[in-house]
Amino acid sequence: MTTLILCTGLTVAPAQSAPPDTNASVTTIQGLTFDPSTGEFTEAPAPEGGWQGLANLLKKATPSVNTAVPLTPAQISQRVATLIDNGKAQDALKIIQQRESARKEADTLGEDVQLMFQKGRALVALGQHKQATALWLSMTQTYPELPEPWNALAIEYTREGHLELARNALEMALVSDPNFAPALENLGHVQMALAQQSFARAKAIQGRTASQPTAGTPPDATQAPSQPADAVTR
Repeated sequence: MTTLILCTGLTVAPAQSAPPDTNASVTTIQGLTFDPSTGEFTEAPAPEGGWQGLANLLKKATPSVNTAVPLTPAQISQRVATLIDNGKAQDALKIIQQRESARKEADTLGEDVQLMFQKGRALVALGQHKQATALWLSMTQTYPELPEPWNALAIEYTREGHLELARNALEMALVSDPNFAPALENLGHVQMALAQQSFARAKAIQGRTASQPTAGTPPDATQAPSQPADAVTR
């Protein structure tokens, strides 16, 4: 599965500041700290060393305001992708859901397309294929110019045995980007599978025809044998 090749600035418009939630609590997930009052992710603080006395002094000197630098959408998406690649899809999905909730709370315009794509990957990793397929299909309708969702949708169609739909999706991916290597490779696999299906059908039809001679005409053992199933029918 390839990652989405997109520019960093995929969010259509900057977020409006959401009102602080005095009851919200900061949570840390796999190295990312999420503050619900601001809707921002930052780097989790490094664990304290052995110099507790010095640490306490430094803590007293810490500014009263949060000086952590929020992560960019591209950085969050990359962290999520890394979690999925490392088999931690559930943690990745939790981060995605927090990000979605924060954007909704802030009434942010547009979509974080990179994160949406990673959500599909997380759903697949968790075995939620129907939800992933619905997400890929929605992305192909909203962003038909992106080859990655078409390719991902084709993979799900192939898993379900819908090879014709997979072929159509891959062809659409190549309309978006004729040089998109994953779609080119997957199209080759799908076409080979479709060709094998055609040969199998032809062999079955030839077998039924050979076993059903014309009424009133006994089989002629001197007739030439039929063409092999793998020969091209003219």
